Amino acid sequence: MSTPYSIIINFLVIVFFILAFLSGELKVKFMLLGVIVLLFGLPYFISLGSLSWIFYAAKIVFGIFCYLFIRRQGYL
Repeated sequence: MSTPYSIIINFLVIVFFILAFLSGELKVKFMLLGVIVLLFGLPYFISLGSLSWIFYAAKIVFGIFCYLFIRRQGYL
């Protein structure tokens, strides 16, 4: 399911993750790393079929969280 929207969502989530990872403390870095590994790695191990939209929704929520975290840290 490589629609242009999913590619854009993945790109934005990765960019926000990298910026949040750079501006976070050690505990936050481990938490962010664990969540991103689950969001991008779990769909390859567990095929949910028609429920793959759950992972896209989780990626969007995670991207929004990273964006808000970056704004709170004063990085952007």
